Amino acid sequence: MRTLIYIMTPVLILTFLFASRFVSWDRLKSVDTEAEKHLNIATQFLRKGKYHQAIKQLTQAIEIEPRYAQAYIQRGRANYHLTRYNEAIEDYTKTLSFKRYVADAHASRGDVYHALGDIPRAISDYTASIKKRKNALVMSKRAESFLETGQLDEALADYNYIIKRRPSAIAYYNRGRAYYQKLLRLPEEEETVKFALSDFDKAIELAPQFAIAYLSRGDVYNHIGQHKSKDEDYAKAIDLLTDAIENWQKDADGLLAIYLWRAVAYKKQDHNEAAETDLKNVYSLYTQFFLNKLKVSDIL
Repeated sequence: MRTLIYIMTPVLILTFLFASRFVSWDRLKSVDTEAEKHLNIATQFLRKGKYHQAIKQLTQAIEIEPRYAQAYIQRGRANYHLTRYNEAIEDYTKTLSFKRYVADAHASRGDVYHALGDIPRAISDYTASIKKRKNALVMSKRAESFLETGQLDEALADYNYIIKRRPSAIAYYNRGRAYYQKLLRLPEEEETVKFALSDFDKAIELAPQFAIAYLSRGDVYNHIGQHKSKDEDYAKAIDLLTDAIENWQKDADGLLAIYLWRAVAYKKQDHNEAAETDLKNVYSLYTQFFLNKLKVSDIL
């Protein structure tokens, strides 16, 4: 359902790379067939979320072909999902030493550094990836990292580039967030208010059911004292999120973010009991999500 596409922030919709994304440079060379067999088996395990088994297969491939760049980058992905961040960094760094998958390896290592909270290194890797190959997703991640470190002009420059070449509701929403952060620092900048509202307006125009854009625009209205508009936007966000919950037909764990955002919206409207109820649903869904992951994992 199109309604549900726009309910999460880009921070929550940022996803990792699938194994099949990587162009198989190694296949252009004469790779040992046994090593390639192990990699193919590992790819299947990765798709099923069986990361321990994937690592075993990839390690065997590397033992056969020590310079098998594709196996290293795939193993880095598996280690990342298992939060074995140091091992993931080693695998991505090894991949880079072969000068293969350079843009992907830098972007993926940037994700690891970001998960570790090392934002400067994440930015450095995202930048290296972008220099090798322009990619809107990687640029969006770098912009998000710039926002986290308070480098608002740098973040805005990235979002400007993305919007110029690939305008979308999410791109406008993200730039609106950057302008809002700037507004919080420079509250007297009327031009910044206009830019923030204009971007949220555009995001809503392109995606009328973009609940979080209404929520963010409501924050701007609240900041400048337009309480009627603020209440209308918060109420609209709640209505859209409620509609998404009532019409959800996918896995239950997908409701996590929706309940969480509705709890935020309720809290902004001082509907504290409703917010607490939604948070209880979040805790319950998260517990079930974790248990389901254990069932399909090879960790036990």
